[in-house]
Amino acid sequence: MKTTGWMEQAAYHKSQLEAAIPGAWKLSSAAQADLPLNVSNLVRDCGQLDAVELEIISLDATDLAQAIAKRSYTAVIVTTAYAKAAAIAHQATNCLSDYFPEEALERARWLDQELERTGNPVGPLHGVPISVKDQIGLKGHLASCGFLSAITETKNDSLLVSIFRSAGAVFMAKSCLPQAIMHLETDSFRGPTLNPYNRNLTPGGSSGGESALLGCKGSAMGIGSDIGGSIRNPCALTGLYGFKPTVGRVPTKGGDGTAIYGQDTIYGTTGPMCRSSRDLELWLRTIITAEPWKRHPTVLKMPWNMGEVSYLNGGARPKIGILWDDGVVRPQPPIRRAIQYAVDKLKRAGFELVDVKPYKSEEAWNIISSLYFTDGGQINRNYAARTGEPLLPLTEWILSQNTKARSATDIMALNLKRDLFRADYHNYFHSLGVDVILCPATPGPAPKLGTSKYWNYTSFWNLVDYPCGVFPTGLKVEFSDLPDAPYKFTGKADEEVWKAYDSPGSFIDAPLGLQVVGAKYEEELTLQAMGIIAEVVQGN
Repeated sequence: MKTTGWMEQAAYHKSQLEAAIPGAWKLSSAAQADLPLNVSNLVRDCGQLDAVELEIISLDATDLAQAIAKRSYTAVIVTTAYAKAAAIAHQATNCLSDYFPEEALERARWLDQELERTGNPVGPLHGVPISVKDQIGLKGHLASCGFLSAITETKNDSLLVSIFRSAGAVFMAKSCLPQAIMHLETDSFRGPTLNPYNRNLTPGGSSGGESALLGCKGSAMGIGSDIGGSIRNPCALTGLYGFKPTVGRVPTKGGDGTAIYGQDTIYGTTGPMCRSSRDLELWLRTIITAEPWKRHPTVLKMPWNMGEVSYLNGGARPKIGILWDDGVVRPQPPIRRAIQYAVDKLKRAGFELVDVKPYKSEEAWNIISSLYFTDGGQINRNYAARTGEPLLPLTEWILSQNTKARSATDIMALNLKRDLFRADYHNYFHSLGVDVILCPATPGPAPKLGTSKYWNYTSFWNLVDYPCGVFPTGLKVEFSDLPDAPYKFTGKADEEVWKAYDSPGSFIDAPLGLQVVGAKYEEELTLQAMGIIAEVVQGN
């Protein structure tokens, strides 16, 4: 009965979402059955959107906000375009956990009336549709951490959502996350979310619903969260831009679906998931200029100041450290090609590059994985037990990584290890004499479903709490990206990642992203440097 109970609950939530999609926007059964492997252009090609709507979803959020302010489009027309796009994206990738187009259109009508009445936009995001990861609190909507028993109705907006509302944003969808929020994939009682560029692959996680939605142009920008790579990993795997700020720079409170309340050994952070580099800056500037430190004590009083960055307006170029690998897992051939491609283009453009050695990667994973579940994973097991919902293999896997119930003394000792590691890395980073580090964001392209088990290319930076972002190189997996011949593996993780890349044909069309890392609290510098690097790497 227990099993039937959880399955019935899961079916109910899926049916509620299905019912929210207007019939006119549903793909036919034949179209659903005949979906291509690559659905990244399905919204464009399916015939549901007219020419104006296609024009709207082709714009990044920065251009879209400006166009609405100039009255080139109404908020209603924009919201309708994105409501259609989100519905189609979901049918192709299973990316949404909640969908409420009528509520969004009501908000859009009010925004149009306000613009007509006052002559001015409500704020910098007037009429811009934003999607929200399921755990983030959105008033009147459900939130979860990927377990049925943890679903709760949110009574108030999170601080982040409240600021975006005041800036004029329109909310119309929440996106899927994985069970326990702790996978680098996105699978739960809702089923797996698929990568829009290759539906046999994962869009990453834990913000993989956002990445799949944005990858289909089903949202103008998104809100993700990151405690081990959950913004950067999915953005890197779906051709997007993402950014993980230093903890405390942006608000995190109000995530009603958070799995473990009161966990303070490793903090996560919220951050932007976007379709352009400048949209990252728009997202962060909108939040930080609202002075969120006046509304919650966990936010640092650090005003946004891009003007202090020397790279602006043709100033000095960033000095870039190149981290080819982490010394534990060798990146798969497509990622090695991507970083070599980036280095070659930066050299030709005259940038000063310095090779950087890996820093204690295995120790870093041992520390952070010990800090994730100091209750031994019991809270998550209890969530599952309440309904009989089975733990998924990737949940079981992460709960097996140095996880055990720890005493207060044990936790204090681990926190000391964490702090000493951070201090040592701080000294190491500043000894390099570089502004930022360019490195892989993942050991390979988007993995096959159920196989993502190597976190350290992203989780390392959560441990040291450095700001970092990812950008698309413009490259994708090609048939020439042949697997490596067997070599002397550094360990089990290295061998598993090598085995996972069996043939380029299995990963064809998967986008290749890279990561840029800056020093702690240097969000503005890191973001500006990443924009410059991305422009060079993507340029002709």
